[in-house]
Amino acid sequence: MSEPASQPGAPADGAQKQDFPAADKSVAKEVQKKVPAQVKSTLSGPDRIILRLNKLLASPGGLSSFLSTFNYTLYLLAHLDAKATPLKERLYGLLNQKFTPPPPGQPSPIAALGSLLSATRTTLRLFGLLPLYAWARQLAHGPKPGQDQVLYATAATQCALYITFQFLENVALLTDSKILPAHLTARWTEKHGGKAAAIYTTAYRAWFLGFSCDFVRLFREAQLERKRRDARSSVEKSYGSTVKEDAKKDAQWYAELIVPLAWFPVGFQFSAWNESGFPGFNLGLMGAAGALAGLGKTKALWDATADV
Repeated sequence: MSEPASQPGAPADGAQKQDFPAADKSVAKEVQKKVPAQVKSTLSGPDRIILRLNKLLASPGGLSSFLSTFNYTLYLLAHLDAKATPLKERLYGLLNQKFTPPPPGQPSPIAALGSLLSATRTTLRLFGLLPLYAWARQLAHGPKPGQDQVLYATAATQCALYITFQFLENVALLTDSKILPAHLTARWTEKHGGKAAAIYTTAYRAWFLGFSCDFVRLFREAQLERKRRDARSSVEKSYGSTVKEDAKKDAQWYAELIVPLAWFPVGFQFSAWNESGFPGFNLGLMGAAGALAGLGKTKALWDATADV
């Protein structure tokens, strides 16, 4: 009968096992004890921000919302940076230094980072048809009991438009990336030197019409809510809880209305409904509009990480 093999770190046969008293405090606690309170307070801020940001990115829709808001904020900063060239020249002059602007046609580092994030978001949206398919399956069962027919029809229309947008954007991206065979999209790309510009335009028009459905939804919800409030008795209207509930719903309604309003100039410009585009459209307006549109959702996701 063979003897059992000794496990690494375990006492061999015949050896006496000695008990060592456990340390009263771990090394980490000893280090924390010796670190000054001011240093710990200074380090705790960035540490908590990083942990909250990590939780935000891991939450459903968190990565998409954060990248969108960050991306459009960079566009706004890039526009302001370009407009600040005279101010930079004066500041550098006060410091007896020469300011060298970027060469003509070359984007600034901020604008280049914004373009990189935009390309990243477009690539990530290659998988955007999956949640849209799940939404379409839910709508395929018909309106829920008691659901308003106008709201259901609006949701079904919006879902179809978003699916159209996402499908066409995917086709355009894969075409420009030389992944799809050229002959599949030659009918739409031959007039644009092999580029999928026409496909992108059609996709953006579907997106524009898709988020415009939010106007129909919101005004229909407002109409139904007004009827519900008018049906209340005078006693119910005087309840403090009722007043607070109505105020909360009104605030949420206006917050949701800001989203399609903010996207409107961006969607109109990229949809190319006319040759001139949206009046006064520039990189700064696009950045401000996109950042405003995504700010509410990003803030809500950030607030949800407060328990970190």
